[in-house]
Amino acid sequence: MKFLVFFSTCVLAASAGLIDLDINILSAPTRAETRLVDAITTADYNTAVSLILLLEKQSSGSIIEDTVNNLIRDGNRNVLEFAYKLWIGEGKEIVKHYFPVQFRQVLSESNVKIINKRDNLAIKLGAAADSDNDRIAYGDANDKSSENVSWKLIPLWENNRVYFKIYSVRRHQYLKLGTGTDGENDHSVYGDDRADTHRHQWYLKPAKLDNQVLFYIYNRQYNQALKLSRSVDSDGDRRAYSSSSSVEGQPELFGWSISILN
Repeated sequence: MKFLVFFSTCVLAASAGLIDLDINILSAPTRAETRLVDAITTADYNTAVSLILLLEKQSSGSIIEDTVNNLIRDGNRNVLEFAYKLWIGEGKEIVKHYFPVQFRQVLSESNVKIINKRDNLAIKLGAAADSDNDRIAYGDANDKSSENVSWKLIPLWENNRVYFKIYSVRRHQYLKLGTGTDGENDHSVYGDDRADTHRHQWYLKPAKLDNQVLFYIYNRQYNQALKLSRSVDSDGDRRAYSSSSSVEGQPELFGWSISILN
């Protein structure tokens, strides 16, 4: 009898907790947003997913949108990890409805173009291959629509993080950083037939510039962001490098737009 009383009390307490959660989210949107931000920021994605599903069920879309936009504005990397967890689970429609369109374009593994904000040049791989069959990566001065500038972002989930292999549709190669550095400690960017090291993996940090969503593109091995050189070749193309200097807070210089290839 004591066990039954104790069990009933626990059930009632648990039910009361769920009711309180519903009431708190419905009556205190600021508190709901704070809880969601805390869960995303601390990478507690299971809690964040549960919260956002409840908010969506309660038609609290404005809270979801405000939270996502604020995290992007603050340059919080975890907001993309969170979107990925939603995308592969129960929340794909939430990503479609409440996240910027660029997020689903990144996550859908569609053919995309990757364009530098500063120079408005799309990444491509050169036609010529070296003795290792690697190709140099460039920003193309003229092309923004052909298969030459078409890429697939292939996600990889590891240690509560999402990384991407960036695959050239035209050359059937993966973007990587070379091991050597130049006088500024920057690495050259190449296409490689294989994708078997952390040099072949990249992670994205969102940034907001005016009303545009951009991404810093970081190499996993070296934690250096993708950039284009200041010099141009005879075709007007710019070579791609990593940046040994910090790029944070400079989306107008080092941000990249990622969008479906038209």
